Amino acid sequence: MRLSLGLLLVGSVALVACSGEDGGGIRRGGSTSGPTANPDDVTPPGGGGPSGPAAIACPATVPAPTALSTVDKNAQDVHVIPGFVIYRQDTKMIRVDTKGTTRTELYTSADLVHSFADADVIVTVESPNAPDAILKVLPSGGVGNGAPDKLDPGAGGEIVVQPPTTWSAGGTYVFASDATSFYVLADVANQGDTIYKLDKQNPQIMTVLAQLEGSSLSDPQLAGTDVWFVRDQKRVYKVAQTLDADPAAGDKLPGEASPPTEVFAIGYANCNLAVGGSHTFCSTGKALEQRDLTGANLTTVYDTQKGMPTLLGAAMFGTDAVFVRSLPSSPTDVLKNGIHAIKGTDDKLVACGREAINAFTTDSSTVVWAEQGKGVFSAPR
Repeated sequence: MRLSLGLLLVGSVALVACSGEDGGGIRRGGSTSGPTANPDDVTPPGGGGPSGPAAIACPATVPAPTALSTVDKNAQDVHVIPGFVIYRQDTKMIRVDTKGTTRTELYTSADLVHSFADADVIVTVESPNAPDAILKVLPSGGVGNGAPDKLDPGAGGEIVVQPPTTWSAGGTYVFASDATSFYVLADVANQGDTIYKLDKQNPQIMTVLAQLEGSSLSDPQLAGTDVWFVRDQKRVYKVAQTLDADPAAGDKLPGEASPPTEVFAIGYANCNLAVGGSHTFCSTGKALEQRDLTGANLTTVYDTQKGMPTLLGAAMFGTDAVFVRSLPSSPTDVLKNGIHAIKGTDDKLVACGREAINAFTTDSSTVVWAEQGKGVFSAPR
């Protein structure tokens, strides 16, 4: 279904990041707007997770992190573009280089609720009339290479998108992009969670990819050309997109989408989903489970009962490994919060002993995370 929206051209901003509530997948729908109610906030159940075995110290093999910013202590919505990290600090969008030597305030709006960035565009979710959402799409225009240092909506090119129905800003966010489109999970009034695909150049035209009446949708992500998500925290779905040839570019781009199809379900735990390569992964709290793309051939690739005592949370796939948030196994656990990189059956801790991790993402060489009360950090993956 394609919807034509009213748009306002007033002046002239999509990579996949991971963040979310570890109790039940990446779930923004139903959250409230504002910097203290961010969809990337993660709070251990019961203030620190269940009691467990006596904790061990963080291994000496954990790499020392690089502090990209110790000023932005409430950073959220972290995204990596070549050479830079872009994130939201309350009502500002910040850019830092990967060495943490330069920090630039790209954009400020008192109405800013969520943000997204890739090498082409920056998309903001704003709420000038709370709690309703609007989208602003601005070409990133070289923010990755130092020009401009600030995004100037008044300079031309900004597109303001008014949704056709009422979207709640607190539960609406961009979760992925490809060469021509960006993808939104919207909390729609009287309809519920809905996944849309919007064209980067003409975001007033949007396509509904998934809306399952009465169901919550979480962990949306783009794997190849297909969109995956979790229904009601336990049922994994896929929206397959056909490939359309672009004669000018000689490329094949996502085209028409099929209806959402259920791939598999689990009844014994919530699934924090990650999809990549030829596998799907469910982080269930106690284990990381691997299946093929049909939902068959279940294998447990990491079991907390056999490894470090911890609680596994939100997950994402990056290049050739699965990255999983970990929470404390007890209120006194010195391992605290961390990030595991799991490739096959090999588990590598890339972050350990940290404060609450609000959001994290990765590229081919680095993991970047926002740490509550501390700032933004990176480590080799």
